[in-house]
Amino acid sequence: MATTAATTIRSPLRTTTLPRSIIPRPQSSRQSTQQRAWLSSSSSSNVTPSSNNPTAEIATPSTATTSTDGVVAARPIDFDVQSKVEGNESQIVTVTLEPGQVLRAESGALMYMTDGVEMNTTTGGGLSAGFQRMLTGQNFFISDYRYTRDDGGTGQVALGTDFPSKIVRLNVAEYGGKVTCQKGALLCASHTIDIQMEFSKNLSTGFFGGEGFVLQGLTGTGDVFVKAGGTLLRRELADGEPLRISSGCLVAFSAGVDYDVQMVKGLTNMFGGGEGMFLTTLTGPGTVWLQGQPPERMIGEIARRVPSGGGPGLVVPLGGGGGGGDASSSSSGGSGGESSQ
Repeated sequence: MATTAATTIRSPLRTTTLPRSIIPRPQSSRQSTQQRAWLSSSSSSNVTPSSNNPTAEIATPSTATTSTDGVVAARPIDFDVQSKVEGNESQIVTVTLEPGQVLRAESGALMYMTDGVEMNTTTGGGLSAGFQRMLTGQNFFISDYRYTRDDGGTGQVALGTDFPSKIVRLNVAEYGGKVTCQKGALLCASHTIDIQMEFSKNLSTGFFGGEGFVLQGLTGTGDVFVKAGGTLLRRELADGEPLRISSGCLVAFSAGVDYDVQMVKGLTNMFGGGEGMFLTTLTGPGTVWLQGQPPERMIGEIARRVPSGGGPGLVVPLGGGGGGGDASSSSSGGSGGESSQ
């Protein structure tokens, strides 16, 4: 016959036997067990309690990032909350920097930087890296902006463009790990972004594609800010879908897009269409960004309207004391005309 453990309670009136299973356990032992379990889990997961929430996790692991030229940042910039593009037709970008964060930008693009932000201008990896950027339309030097104070505050950097432009932010990893841009399109980026030279695959593309033989390949981890003239347009291309664009209207395209040129059909279209003999052809799959007012097109229109020598043009007054022979004859001619009247 099985026996079960029991507890005997004696009183002056009678003796009562109760099963051990219904006797309540002390509350203090249960609380101490939970506290010991929480303390052990807190120490193993590097969690520090706060006054408002004792189980809130406030310690984070190290997220330091290093560029290919050895620039170290405490952590990457969260451009979703730390960047802002402002303006309409001519836009600027403002980036908020936390202590230890680094923003890499095109030299000469700075509008302002607040107190505590330090600028460091280098070649970004030696002479070869500087010349490589020059071939892709960038400057020989690049500037790194870092907030150096450790007071818990933040600094701001504002950057503008050299031509009235729209600014678009692209995450390189979202577009296959590589974004190819027109020459000089990069404004600023994460310091872990690298600029590579992308060559046209044939001579006809380099001569007649409107973008030259060298394009700008942006690789690495992080985000880039690219500038475009006029209206900015984004197109998604399906696999094998072609898109023919006018020369110079290309801003960027993602990995997987094929870049080539094709001759315009018809003599009238070639010589009277105003687009030249060739059109740039982009074939999917991938994403393409286009600009409505290429800077070269606007500069060409301005140059075409500047009068050349021989015809009437702008009169530029020159400083000087006495007048020359032309001035004397003009003065005498004018006075003669008045006297004849």
